[in-house]
Amino acid sequence: MFQFDYNTTDYEQLLLKLSEQLGVPVENNQVVFPPEVADGNFMFLPLPNGLHACITNCKWNMDWLIHRKRSINGEFYTLRFDELAIPGSLIITIDDEKVKESNTSKSIAYLTSSHFDWSYLGTASSHFHSIAVLFNKEWLAKYLDIHTVEDVLSTYISLKAENFNIEPLDSKYRQWMRTILDVEEDNPLRLTIIQNRIMLMIERFFLHLLDKMNNPTFRIPLSQEDINRVMQIEGILTKDIFQPAPSIQQLAKMVSISESKLKKDFKTMYGYPIYEYYQKARMQAAQDKLLTKKYSVKEVAMELGYANLSNFTIAFKKEFGVLPSQLLS
Repeated sequence: MFQFDYNTTDYEQLLLKLSEQLGVPVENNQVVFPPEVADGNFMFLPLPNGLHACITNCKWNMDWLIHRKRSINGEFYTLRFDELAIPGSLIITIDDEKVKESNTSKSIAYLTSSHFDWSYLGTASSHFHSIAVLFNKEWLAKYLDIHTVEDVLSTYISLKAENFNIEPLDSKYRQWMRTILDVEEDNPLRLTIIQNRIMLMIERFFLHLLDKMNNPTFRIPLSQEDINRVMQIEGILTKDIFQPAPSIQQLAKMVSISESKLKKDFKTMYGYPIYEYYQKARMQAAQDKLLTKKYSVKEVAMELGYANLSNFTIAFKKEFGVLPSQLLS
């Protein structure tokens, strides 16, 4: 098993500690895992405003444990954006809370405090895509509009207790993550692109969190089992956005619930009916393709299955307020 324990609140030092344990060099602020441990890499990235981020993009080739120990050196917070595909078992531990699942996929964003232990324990062949951003309490107090820095921890504890700080990664989050993980090494704007997407993800997470904090009636009236089902359906729906979506009946059968419950729970979780959400994800994928400047409007429309180019143009303008051709000019 590969086990990595740490309690540092400096991600550059974290990179050096991982490099030392693996016995591999640091190159361009990243380490490449030895193949017996994993296929992939770990990267340290400075962000604007003095923030730090680390990016893990790998498939584990052995059982693994990542454990951030409780820190006594100040108070820090980590915002995590994690996509995990686990063919075996996964145990997530946050302080005294422990969740064990098997043959599962997780796509979640959440906030953790350095005052609590945190760990992932997974099996070989797991895919682990993660972006973690480190904040001090002064930065977090400002972002969450908390009037005194001393109130940050108590606010976090109340958010943790209410599950306010857990957000499923929808298609927009995952598209940003794919851009971060897939941008070419030789792209001269690589670091700028990665920093930009991470800052967009941070802003979106905290805007949603503030909306929840300012709405005293906010609750997700779903059990953990319901939440897992809906997240599974969302993953199926957006796995290959350029293919036709399954029917509601097919989706409901996949998770063994009624069609009416699926439609209700999905809208509760993601804010849109299933096919409206699917259409928004399709338009987001189309926008991302066009912004690469590698594809024509006709090519993107055809890939999405539009036989009529004008129908695609109308749908695109409805979503973004501009014509798709304007992105190419």
